[in-house]
Amino acid sequence: MKILLIAGHGDGDSGAVALGYQEANLTREIVKYIQKYLSAYAETTIADTSRDWFTYLKTHTYNFRPYGYVLEVHFNSGANNPSGNGRTTGTEIYVTTQEQGITVEQDILKNMQAIGFTNRGVKRKNFSVISKIRAQGVSAALLELAFIDDKDDMDLYQAKKEEIGQAVADGIAEGFGLTKDEGGNGDMDYEAL
Repeated sequence: MKILLIAGHGDGDSGAVALGYQEANLTREIVKYIQKYLSAYAETTIADTSRDWFTYLKTHTYNFRPYGYVLEVHFNSGANNPSGNGRTTGTEIYVTTQEQGITVEQDILKNMQAIGFTNRGVKRKNFSVISKIRAQGVSAALLELAFIDDKDDMDLYQAKKEEIGQAVADGIAEGFGLTKDEGGNGDMDYEAL
């Protein structure tokens, strides 16, 4: 199976900014951890991180058909909890209204909850990038990993980045029934991890 990871924002768009973090930097960091672990199960590619895919796909087309699954990764905002309150605001995943199954997304959320993030559930909304991917017949989801403006979320993220990358990768593998015996791409780029 071939899987594509898209880091949200970038190319001049910082995404959400809070607590000294920029969303575009965080998404580029975490997709490398996800790829590190997911590559044991499937051929895993990180989409060109010099692009903001939301803007790029407004004027360009891209063939997503070679992939069996595409995960677009973001960090949420709106918690407005810069001091923390002892609990996370959490993780949620969006799929399009056309998506049939949500087993993969539920497995990702289950694993994130085990790390300590509140499970905010699988939601349906036709966000631009995942809608364009789904229109090509490819399953896609948008992961809002944690709230960038919640100190509790960001403290947990910073303490457990590697574990989070593995949790997301294992959730995808569990949801699709992938095993390590099926092998991955083996051409990992660990730079900047």
